[in-house]
Amino acid sequence: MIEVLGSVFLVFLAFYGAMLVFFGRGWRLAASSGILDQGSEPGTPIVHIKGMDDQHLLVTVIVACRNETHRMTPLLKALVDQETNFGWELLWIDDDSEDDSVAKANDFLEHYPHLNYRLLKRNGTDPYPPHKKGAIAWGVEQAQGRWVLVTDADCVPGPLWIATMIHSFLKRERLAFVAGPVRLRPAHSWWEKSQALEFMSLNAIAASTLALGRPVISNGGNMAFDRQVFVECSPYANNWKHPGGDDDLLMHRIYQYCGAEALAFCWNQAAIVDTPPIGPWREFLAQRIRWISKQGAYPDPAVAGILKSVWFMHALLFASFVGGLVSGNLALAGIAWATWGFKAGMDGLYTRQVAGFYGNPAGWRLLIWTQLWYLPYTLIAGLAGYRGKFKWKGRRYS
Repeated sequence: MIEVLGSVFLVFLAFYGAMLVFFGRGWRLAASSGILDQGSEPGTPIVHIKGMDDQHLLVTVIVACRNETHRMTPLLKALVDQETNFGWELLWIDDDSEDDSVAKANDFLEHYPHLNYRLLKRNGTDPYPPHKKGAIAWGVEQAQGRWVLVTDADCVPGPLWIATMIHSFLKRERLAFVAGPVRLRPAHSWWEKSQALEFMSLNAIAASTLALGRPVISNGGNMAFDRQVFVECSPYANNWKHPGGDDDLLMHRIYQYCGAEALAFCWNQAAIVDTPPIGPWREFLAQRIRWISKQGAYPDPAVAGILKSVWFMHALLFASFVGGLVSGNLALAGIAWATWGFKAGMDGLYTRQVAGFYGNPAGWRLLIWTQLWYLPYTLIAGLAGYRGKFKWKGRRYS
């Protein structure tokens, strides 16, 4: 029995290690493609973009907001401070909020007449389901820009965010989707720093896999796309029942429709968007359950298969360790513990490789602590996510 499990764990470590080597190669490729113009360094911001006429509206920024009255002001201030030499509009989509988000946004924006904005409130009369994907689809329908840029109401971009993200479309022909960097900040407590570390690794995987032409995940806090391509490919048409996936499922649909050359990651620190960590463990778990609930809708069976395989191996590791301790079989528990240790070490090496770009600390003590809670969290969130029942921002989904 122990020999069989040992062999299984060795195969798992070999597979997992190969996957992280793949991600590492993708990250280096993403970094090398981050040079914006000949002679410039990766991460150099672009403010003035040649070919962009400031007399014509070319970009639409969509913010889908629900019950964010206490966290939306930093985003509004950041949008007012954007530096561009081209026209853009803001579509603030209130997703049927139960607080005073609409009034607060309106009170703020009316003090900035130079900002071209529209505030639209969903109240059940539009043809789309009551969740973020519905809000984005409705916003795209109302948008006037050629390119659409999306962020969340609790996010805070830098002043060059719009210019840097949109520059990607002029940098490469046939580009239809750009994923942008997102990080958790500010992070003060040990729990918040640990969240930021885990979140950073996910965002880096998005960059790595996009650079290699095999997209896996994305983040709706920072993405841009060609409005016409969105309309043509109807990315949410067959997955409306999943409230999540406004980012991943959109990216995968454009990948199917246009090919890998139509996707990119904006490897530029000027494009980073900050979003605050989630405080209580219960809210953190609810967020991740919402993310996982969409996995059954991935059009690429290979992606879904990899995610399920990794979850299964986490479950086997946990069961072997706990079972070995309970039964007194210390050899079994030791093998599981050693396997987890090797896996944690490989994760740590990849995370430390990407931490510099995001400006996050990645010390080994923090990495090990993150791995300790990550194992049981993965099992709980995975089971609950596949069950598909959860509550998020005052709405219950099933």
